[in-house]
Amino acid sequence: MHQNSGLENALKLLPTDLAEMLEKLPWDITKKVCEIRLRTGRPLALTLTDATIIPNLEIKVTPKDIELIAARAFRYSMHSSTAQLCEGYAAWCGGMRVGISGTAAEEGGKVVNVRDISSLNIRIPREVTGCAEDIFRRLMTVHPISLLIAGEPSSGKTTFLRDLARLCGGIYRTAIIDERSELAATVSGIPTNDVGIMTDIFDRYPRKTAIEMAVRVMSPQVLICDEIGSADDISSLEYACDSGVALIATCHCGSLSELSYKPNISKVLEEGVFDTVMLLKDRAVKDIRTAGELLCLA
Repeated sequence: MHQNSGLENALKLLPTDLAEMLEKLPWDITKKVCEIRLRTGRPLALTLTDATIIPNLEIKVTPKDIELIAARAFRYSMHSSTAQLCEGYAAWCGGMRVGISGTAAEEGGKVVNVRDISSLNIRIPREVTGCAEDIFRRLMTVHPISLLIAGEPSSGKTTFLRDLARLCGGIYRTAIIDERSELAATVSGIPTNDVGIMTDIFDRYPRKTAIEMAVRVMSPQVLICDEIGSADDISSLEYACDSGVALIATCHCGSLSELSYKPNISKVLEEGVFDTVMLLKDRAVKDIRTAGELLCLA
């Protein structure tokens, strides 16, 4: 089997029997793998760019499989990784993220631990060099603008954002807020993805802290972060905007009209934090509007 590097890294997490099963799949399947989903007592499933498949209905994922994969994802140090575990993910090499669900232990309304892990979602990162070049040429070659990239899960937002970071970092002072190590995939302080020669990376910082610190100490022209939406996100983005920094961010949304129903997102649009809003669907640009046009449609 030919392998992409992302899948090759993912196979290192799996028990031998599951890894060998995937290694036997043809290249026209493996090249399209976006996620490996494992659920206790059920067969492994693969999310492809265009479908979801179950390679073998007879092979069931066992509790020991889940335990081994989780231990490897946390580098056999679950105790020291409690913060990540409580946020529902483990950061693995090459910008890979392993999503986790199980039984939460909570105190005062906050998750303080997770036990009996029952499902894992290994997300395969894709570095598609050049996928953002058309938008970059159209919108950002003269000067950077603030851009909000909307799309459903697995629509290609992070892949697009990663390439946009590469392009911006080639000519502008750029800061990446890489809370989950998905964009730059930093290892020992060195990015394993190409994010541009003028890019500074804030790896695994809390997002609000990182945004405010980046603006204060690195004076970026462009600031990039993934999956915004909380009240804390919005206040820190407003701070960056007031400091004259162009913002490029993503958010979950099925259509541009849905943005008006997201209170925090609609607030920054009304305040003019973003100049342009773009919708991705099936890894392609489906719609692009100025923020003013979008507000007129609401």
